[in-house]
Amino acid sequence: MSRIAITAFSGWNDAGEAASGVIEHLLEVWPSRLVGAVDAEEYIDFQVNRPEIRTTEDGERVVDWPDTELRIMQPPRGPELVTVFGPEPSLHWKSFCDEVLEQMQALGVTSVISLGALLADSPHTRPLPVSSATEQGRDGRPDGSELYSGPIGVPTILARRTASAGLPTTNVWVQVPHYVSQNASPKAVLGLIREVQGLISAPIPIAELVEDAEAWERGVDELARTDEDVADYVRRLERAQDAAELPEASGEAIAKEFEQFLRRRRESE
Repeated sequence: MSRIAITAFSGWNDAGEAASGVIEHLLEVWPSRLVGAVDAEEYIDFQVNRPEIRTTEDGERVVDWPDTELRIMQPPRGPELVTVFGPEPSLHWKSFCDEVLEQMQALGVTSVISLGALLADSPHTRPLPVSSATEQGRDGRPDGSELYSGPIGVPTILARRTASAGLPTTNVWVQVPHYVSQNASPKAVLGLIREVQGLISAPIPIAELVEDAEAWERGVDELARTDEDVADYVRRLERAQDAAELPEASGEAIAKEFEQFLRRRRESE
């Protein structure tokens, strides 16, 4: 039996709680059962991701540790899914990824979808950019497209590890507007889910999520109306993105608009 793993980690790689929001949404719409976990003891700084205490329906006091959980999910049709979700570990990333991979293989995972979200100069009024690319692994060769250089997180390390182990791995990332990064972004969650939909056969229910995304956009619109600097910046981002879609445009357009926005901010202070 083949299974598809979907991985997400809260923290640095989860702007707008978009990647974690996908896992939470799937757990709400489809039944699942816990089948494995990576113990947080060796990997998590508990001063960064603290355990929580709660009271059960039976009145028992229990402590929930920030473990990484693996759950098998059964969509109405198509292969089963294995969700891998937890906080990004603080320590021993190599050992952590090896342990996750070992549990994936034991569960019969045959392919992986790795989710992430990053802050970007994207206007909230436009469809949020979503990228999807096959992970080449340790021995992969660039295909000629533009390659990122810079800091990375556990999603990238794990994706390289699974791809190198022979599991076809797809990286799916969404860009979240940095000026509204403090709150969860249902629109970013929706963007990721629509991309995931193209990688699995079962239709994902999204009606409520669409409503949440529309409400989120209206809320950000209202925020922009109360701050003329933000409103002007959003308009400039819109023009830059529209221009970037033209064949003759370059990626420098948005950066230029951002520099102008910061300069006006400094001049007004």
